[in-house]
Amino acid sequence: MKGLAFFLVLFVGLYAKAAIYNYDYWWPKELTSYFEKVNQTQITTPQTSVGSQGQPVQKCRPVFKNSLAKGVLDIHYALGYFDDSQAIDIIYDNKNFGLSPSLDIAVFDVIRVFLKTPCNPSSPQKLCGFTEQGNAANGLVILSKPVQLLGQTVDVRLTLTYASASENFVANKTSLIERQKFLTQQSEQNYFGALGGSADVVFYNGHSRNGGGPDFNPPILKDDLHVNYDGYYQLRKPGLTRVLDMIKNGVNKDQVIGFFSCYSQRWFYDSIMKANPKQRVVFSADTIDYLDSLQASMGYLEGLMQGYCGQDLADIAKQGEKIKIGFQGFQIR
Repeated sequence: MKGLAFFLVLFVGLYAKAAIYNYDYWWPKELTSYFEKVNQTQITTPQTSVGSQGQPVQKCRPVFKNSLAKGVLDIHYALGYFDDSQAIDIIYDNKNFGLSPSLDIAVFDVIRVFLKTPCNPSSPQKLCGFTEQGNAANGLVILSKPVQLLGQTVDVRLTLTYASASENFVANKTSLIERQKFLTQQSEQNYFGALGGSADVVFYNGHSRNGGGPDFNPPILKDDLHVNYDGYYQLRKPGLTRVLDMIKNGVNKDQVIGFFSCYSQRWFYDSIMKANPKQRVVFSADTIDYLDSLQASMGYLEGLMQGYCGQDLADIAKQGEKIKIGFQGFQIR
């Protein structure tokens, strides 16, 4: 309870008024409830077996061999430009948030505070007790802590970014356009710059844009103010094209990457597997609520920090029926 109290007190100081849809109030509660289930999950599969020569063999070691060799579990988590995409002005709690407002700014702070919450010594949870460097107001922080990973101490370093200059789409395209360009470029560097490089885990949480994502820009709209899926994103595939280039030409083929966005398995699976048939990846299999994506991504990170892979990793992350059927990991072994 001490950790939860600290978590909620931090949020009181973080916001003078609620974020859109009161994410800053409800989502800490939802994450805490989700992790209560995660922390109760019992993994009974032996993590170590005896090899043909009688030596101990750690079954998940191939997933973590690079992290163990360099002593760092390098995680890049990029929140895409997550517009509400309703093509109307959103009025909530008597405040007009404007056309299709962005939600990723509030979620950025939910993640930061959750990771900095003190750990409960009696809990197995490792996604806690992080220290933070960087300026959150500039859209990028690095959260770090040491953990025991397969019997070895490694430093977990998580680089977290968000992409929206403000909640207001119109402002992001006009008065805040320079800040928007900065945050877009910074988020793209955090994500695309990590793919195929030295990072061990690269997660995207945002819109699939019907195959045009990952996307860190304000959306391209049609005259009716709906997102231009047919005429732009599905046709040009700007985000996916960059992903495939990084995967094909990158030096690191062992990364775990995650697409926590609607129907990402449908939109990205074939292209990703063609680019790297052995790619370790998590996809969503359905229309996914933003909260489910957040919880699932945190669950997969927790499982990885505990040194799990394969079905054991899935058992950690998949709490609740929507997440259980909504996400699928491939080749994380």
